[in-house]
Amino acid sequence: MRPRRRVRRSPVALVAAIAASSLLAPRDAWAGPPCVTVLRCTASIAPAGPARLAGASGLAVDHRGRAVVADAGGHRVLILAADGTIAHELGGYGWADSNLDTPLDVVVTAGFFIDVLDRGNRRVARFDAEGDYVETVVGDDALEDPVALALGRSGEVLVLDGESRSVLVFSQFGEPMPAVGRFGPDDGGLVRPSAVAVGPRGEIAVGDPGRGSVEVFDEFGAHVGSLAPADSLAAVAVAYDRHGNLFAADAARGAVLAFSPSGALTALLDADHVGAPIRPVDVALDREGRALVLDGAGRLLTVAVDYGDCPAPR
Repeated sequence: MRPRRRVRRSPVALVAAIAASSLLAPRDAWAGPPCVTVLRCTASIAPAGPARLAGASGLAVDHRGRAVVADAGGHRVLILAADGTIAHELGGYGWADSNLDTPLDVVVTAGFFIDVLDRGNRRVARFDAEGDYVETVVGDDALEDPVALALGRSGEVLVLDGESRSVLVFSQFGEPMPAVGRFGPDDGGLVRPSAVAVGPRGEIAVGDPGRGSVEVFDEFGAHVGSLAPADSLAAVAVAYDRHGNLFAADAARGAVLAFSPSGALTALLDADHVGAPIRPVDVALDREGRALVLDGAGRLLTVAVDYGDCPAPR
């Protein structure tokens, strides 16, 4: 088979081409406004000194609007104030309860706890808002190769496992539940998954650079469809807003893409506030509806999100 030639399109042309068709089969339960229409980077900070993000890989926003960053290179998690200074720091290399070894991802729970995907220690560790260790939510006996973390609507802990190529689901009490996805290139299969997020209706999105797509499952684990632009999508991070719009950090394109609930690409951000290229690593939404983007250059980008009517289903 001859390899398919990739054609590089401008961001404007890409949005226009993909928004013209629905990438997921339209579903009444997903339809309806508002959709993301514009993404605008308004500011960026590059924490320096002790707060320098040398190998950051995961991002969340806490109930105070502070950035919570999993700094895998520093074996720690930083809670950063708006100016990029450290409000709290937790972890430090090691295997004791309060230590971390290559933390890859982080989520903030409804009780204001911080759950950390501690990859080297193969666990999900819980800390309070001040950075003190609380408990191990999921232990190493349940995880083989954890790569990403998400939180379910009822407090479930979802861990994307690189060994089984599936999303392992645990109840809020740490009890195993049916997994989502499986290895394979066919419908519902995962090849090299790297990111997971849960939407407002319980839908589960898995970014899979190995397939060049985001695979979407319903709250019961049934495969719904794929988000797959014609020239592929290296989604290293995914996040939902409260309306069901999906944000994907595309490492290959150097952009953050926004998809409507029905799967149309509606907005794209590929530059910072001064027009310089970005290298998005993770993306998170705050309570005000703004997006925060963790950039591979050790920066945090603040992104304004504009909403409008969704494209009409085709």
